[in-house]
Amino acid sequence: MIKYLPYSEINKNKWDACIGNSVNGNVFAYSWYLDSACERWDALVEDDYSFVMPLPCRKKMGFLYIFPPSLIQQLGVFSASNITSSKVEEFVKAIPPKFKYAEILLNHGNPVETLNITRSQHTNLELDLNRPYSELQRSYSENLRRNLKKIPANYFSIKQEDTLENLITIFRNNSEAKIGTLPRDFYDVLRKIAVAAGRQACGEFWNIYAAGELQAGIFFVKGCGRAVFLFSASTGAAKKQHVMPYLIDFFIRTYAGSQLILDFEGSDNTSLARFYRSFGASESNYQKIEVSTFPDFLTKIIKSVLKIINVR
Repeated sequence: MIKYLPYSEINKNKWDACIGNSVNGNVFAYSWYLDSACERWDALVEDDYSFVMPLPCRKKMGFLYIFPPSLIQQLGVFSASNITSSKVEEFVKAIPPKFKYAEILLNHGNPVETLNITRSQHTNLELDLNRPYSELQRSYSENLRRNLKKIPANYFSIKQEDTLENLITIFRNNSEAKIGTLPRDFYDVLRKIAVAAGRQACGEFWNIYAAGELQAGIFFVKGCGRAVFLFSASTGAAKKQHVMPYLIDFFIRTYAGSQLILDFEGSDNTSLARFYRSFGASESNYQKIEVSTFPDFLTKIIKSVLKIINVR
């Protein structure tokens, strides 16, 4: 039986054990990550945490709604058991009616064939690092291999240290304007996740320097056999010198032959997807679903208003 649990009633030890043992587990669904990214999250739980589904929620304009929080790509239903489309449908139907609108990013292990609701497909790219580096490198695009050869190995130094505030500054100065709108709470959530990941010993900063100056960096969060490429930044000079590909290649070289999956995360952007594919990454797509108790015309208005409220 599926039960709705408000946040105060969730057993986090059982919750995290379910996520850690899930066939489709990801770091986004751990309680510490949800606590960092969400103002509030409730849950749907079946039996003794054999199946779970987080419900990140907010209250705006007088009604409760479920939404995709900043820096969380995939949630949905998790379990150590096989997850069918009918099981996903059961959970969606079990969402309490007090949540008037729900926008949910399901995970790659949630089939949706039987769901007769609004949904759209989104792209994620992953690279399984369980092969020797020489084999992984052979899957690189010709253009990527050519660019990597242009970079003198002794010109840059790579360090692993927390440089988040510097990376945020570099990102704001070089990339933010090109992206457009960001969620209003993006940087605050990023800081909270970095702190929590440090406590969990699962966050890694990979930074590259030239002449003592930080040129680029990546913040990875690891969990459930994955290293999620959560945030990165490059100076203008670093972009011209192909520094980011060099840094990613160094990460791949370091973890080659391991059981780790490099999850490139945000791959709906065409140019980013092309860049990630150049490393031999393959698609692992997921679905976004929408559930509303409002008429269609009112749902469209509410979505537009919420979008304005939630962005910078």
